[in-house]
Amino acid sequence: MKRKLVLIVGTIFIAGPPVMAADESALTQVRACTLEVNDALRLACYDSAMGRSRMGASDMGVTGELLRNQRRQAGMTETSPQSLHAKVVAVSRPPNSKIVVSLDNGQVWSQQELLEFPIEIGDDVTIRPGLLGALWMVDGHRHRETRVARIQ
Repeated sequence: MKRKLVLIVGTIFIAGPPVMAADESALTQVRACTLEVNDALRLACYDSAMGRSRMGASDMGVTGELLRNQRRQAGMTETSPQSLHAKVVAVSRPPNSKIVVSLDNGQVWSQQELLEFPIEIGDDVTIRPGLLGALWMVDGHRHRETRVARIQ
């Protein structure tokens, strides 16, 4: 029994340092990545340190190109989001709150950020798509924009 315990403990000590060395090496690589100032290069450095081989490849093997091919085969078309042009028919400015804008097409949009957005009845506006599904209301006269969400 004593001999088995010594054998197990000895095996742990012998096997332990290489495993720790591998962990130390990855940690050293990750720490080196923090020095990179370019966001894309820093992310690529982290991916490399953690063993990710290809940029854009997920653990499931689904890439953007593979997904696009599958959508094409299923008969789905890729359409880019369209902009909407309309005229403002009503503006509500609750005190210390975000504005609510009614358009001539019956849609109602609410501002999603607290910032000055001068808009008046009769103004022409454009609702345009942004990154990550965001929608932006652009005032055509003043060239200002604010993030919005449709509420009706």
